[in-house]
Amino acid sequence: MDTPTRILEVAEEMFAEEGYRAVSLRSITRACGANIAAVHYHFGSKEVLLERIFEMHCSVMNAERLRLLEACRPGQGRPPMLEQILDAYLRPALMPPDGDERARRFMRLRAAIAHEQADLSQQLVAKHFNAVTGTFVEALMAELTHLARQDFYWRFHFLLGAQYYTLANPGRIQIISGSACDPSDTERAVQELIAFAAAGFRAPVVALPSFSAETMPAQD
Repeated sequence: MDTPTRILEVAEEMFAEEGYRAVSLRSITRACGANIAAVHYHFGSKEVLLERIFEMHCSVMNAERLRLLEACRPGQGRPPMLEQILDAYLRPALMPPDGDERARRFMRLRAAIAHEQADLSQQLVAKHFNAVTGTFVEALMAELTHLARQDFYWRFHFLLGAQYYTLANPGRIQIISGSACDPSDTERAVQELIAFAAAGFRAPVVALPSFSAETMPAQD
């Protein structure tokens, strides 16, 4: 394995497990047996190193999303188009190929970066995901003609939040469910999120309430 590849692999693992802020270039070089000059020569900075990791994984994920989207079509015996499109969008993000530990690690890294480096995360997401996400937005909106643009984007925003929380904290559901739900059952997680999102997208548009729980009258 050449030095740049080794640096990328070690950095990816450390960023995912320890957090981006907590990891220094020197700690990366110590872990991979390289010197700091090699990191500066090949990558220049920690941010560039992170971007190279994103480039490597996002190209694969985006290609798989588009491949699955292309395969979506109506037909007898097939799920509704909305569910097919949601599956094409969510599956590559939540279910890496069997045995692909690096892909799973990148999922944790994405969620960690979104949590602790909001500005940097937004830049990386915009650069590597916006174009493909826009393609999915068009496909979804074509199936959701009852939603105004603003209504659609709120619901899509909540879908993204559910996706990122599932990536960032998969063990939480095991705790709150008293072990009734298994976070390692990623197929179940994908199917449940698809069902949840589809119901949310299909829900009729209603007038927003003008009250909150704090202003509701007390019940005797």
